[in-house]
Amino acid sequence: MSSINEKPLSFMNHKQLENLVHQEIPITKALDIRIAELSATSIKVMAPFEANKNIHNTAFAGSIYTVATIAGWSLVSHIAHHHDLQGSVVLAKADIQYKKPINGDIVAHCSVDDPAQLDTFIQSFERKNRARLNLTINVVESGDIKALLNANFALVGKS
Repeated sequence: MSSINEKPLSFMNHKQLENLVHQEIPITKALDIRIAELSATSIKVMAPFEANKNIHNTAFAGSIYTVATIAGWSLVSHIAHHHDLQGSVVLAKADIQYKKPINGDIVAHCSVDDPAQLDTFIQSFERKNRARLNLTINVVESGDIKALLNANFALVGKS
C-alpha cells in the first residue's frame, strides 16, 4: 500500500496542472482561472476580477463557486497523479457559504493537513478502486475569508 511518506511516482508542476484543468474543464479558460501555487498537499487558485465580476461590480457568485470547486478538483487530481492513482475526479457533494462580497480577484486556498486523511484516501482507492476526500476551500480577499466551500470529491477508478 502507498503512503504519503513514500516517494511519489510522479509530480506535476503548477503549469502542467493548469493546462490539465483548461483541457478537462474548458470554462476555466474563459474565466481565466490560474493555478498560482501548488505543493504536494495544498493549492492556491486565482481568477481575475475583471473576467468574473457581476452587475454590482463584485465577484460573480457562480465564478466564486467555480474557482473554489476547481481548487478542490485540481488538488485531488494532483494528489491522484502524484500517487499514480488512475481515475476520474468528480465533485460528489458541496455546500458554499458566501460570507461577504469580493471586490477583487477571486483567490481560493485548499489543503490536506492531516496525513492520516491522505493515507486513508490512498488506501481506500487501492482497495476499492474509489475513494472520497472531504476538503474545505477558503476564498479569501485581503486575508479575510469571503466564501467557504465544504466539498466532497470522489476519485473513481477506471474500469
